[in-house]
Amino acid sequence: MKIINIKYLTIFLLLISIIPNVHSETNVANMDIYWSLTGEITNMRPYSIFITIPEEIEYIDKDLKTSKNFMTLTNGEDDEESSTDEVTVVITPRSNLNGQEGFWLPPYTTAKIKMYSTSTDILTTTEDDDEDDDGVVRTMEIVGPAAYPKTKLIDLSEIIPASKQQGIELDNFKLYVRGSVEKKDIGVMSILVPAPIVLKDYSKCDKVISKYSVNTWVDSYSEWVNDHNELSSYGSTLLDSTLVPAFDLSPGFYKTFDVPALVYTTSSDQELSFSYSMYWYAEEEDTQDIWML
Repeated sequence: MKIINIKYLTIFLLLISIIPNVHSETNVANMDIYWSLTGEITNMRPYSIFITIPEEIEYIDKDLKTSKNFMTLTNGEDDEESSTDEVTVVITPRSNLNGQEGFWLPPYTTAKIKMYSTSTDILTTTEDDDEDDDGVVRTMEIVGPAAYPKTKLIDLSEIIPASKQQGIELDNFKLYVRGSVEKKDIGVMSILVPAPIVLKDYSKCDKVISKYSVNTWVDSYSEWVNDHNELSSYGSTLLDSTLVPAFDLSPGFYKTFDVPALVYTTSSDQELSFSYSMYWYAEEEDTQDIWML
């Protein structure tokens, strides 16, 4: 019996020794996020309606474009169609109907609601290990910016499904987001991070820039990626830095799904704070460009 166990143990150890360790994971940064959503719900029906209050909010996870010129970051979560966070809804007075918590909305009246949530994303990179067996890197390659090609979309019609029914109207919604990106102790890093929470079909976006802060916002994540890829193909002799290209991006709406983004290079471990507001108005809903979902 001992001989059999030793034989199997030897085979197991041999298999371990010949399976290469081709991936290494590095914690690049932490991103803390707080958001609040305020808006109005109007009941145009001639009778009262009861609207339930959610305990969680479900986002639509959106993958953004990237390329081989970028070191791709992930948040360690499995790729799914949607993700959820606990949400707190502020509205008075509250009531209960058939075991469901919510509020009554009388006929021809408007209720102002507020909901908010917090979350933390741990941004990591998983790379192929091109080092030799002795752990020594023997190539000189250009390492592109670390890009986090993912954002979360809030769809008002999904979190307030009552609005899909005739006579229930939404208007004057504002999504306020604040947060910070804290780089880990990994030396100098260039990073590209899209607005982490986005209001679907938003009418406008205001990026908040502190009086004493450097403007790290660009209006379009996708345009920044496209321009970086284009400049990278020209060769290093035409660039001051392949990590920090300067682009003149004009604001506006986009034909495909796109969001504002943060882009900066730093050697400091001090967190970078950011905040922005997105607005959605009912009268502009029909004039929005097509969002590629």
